[in-house]
Amino acid sequence: AMRSATAAGALDDLAVIILTGGRSSRMGRPKAWPDVAGRPLLARVVERVLPWAHDIVLVAAPGQELPALDEALAGRSHPPSVTIVRDDHPGEGPLPALALGLAATSASWALALGCDAPLVRSSRVARLAEERGADVDAVIPLWEDRPQPLVALYRCTLAPALVALVAGGERRLHVIATLPRVRLVAAEALRALDPAGDSFRCVNTPDEYAAAVASWTAAHATSQRA
Repeated sequence: AMRSATAAGALDDLAVIILTGGRSSRMGRPKAWPDVAGRPLLARVVERVLPWAHDIVLVAAPGQELPALDEALAGRSHPPSVTIVRDDHPGEGPLPALALGLAATSASWALALGCDAPLVRSSRVARLAEERGADVDAVIPLWEDRPQPLVALYRCTLAPALVALVAGGERRLHVIATLPRVRLVAAEALRALDPAGDSFRCVNTPDEYAAAVASWTAAHATSQRA
């Protein structure tokens, strides 16, 4: 019980920024919409973070239509506010989109996610949250020897530094891992909480989508039985 209380306390001040404006070229259709057990993929991601998100910021492309989230938000008596901001650098990748999202919340820290991460685990996010400190501006997990900047925590005051990177021509999100005051968390610290790395599974292709739906359905069935 003490562990879960710690997890809840570690998360109650986090905003969640969900990047929805990617081109989805390999998927062949906008990623926010594919059905996962009767609801759009984006809605399932929102459901995942609802129990503890301080507020939710969706960063969308100009003119992008997003699925309604009313049903997903109805699962909580005091749902977090949802803000939609439009990416003013469409097509230039997730770095400017993340900067925009960080600037759009009043929270001090935010979790960044893609709109295709329906299996992200709150226990793993709470473990990352424990790594925050006065001398840390970002907490980025490593998985399969690579930084995972789209399941990572960012101090929201990092937004101007990201804007400066974009202004200098940078487009790669993983460059954040090379900034000062960034704490990288080894996979070993997370494996017990998420043995298969579900939190890092993205849905880039129809095959990955099918696998994610199967995993989500299996996990949901397990939690229902429990």
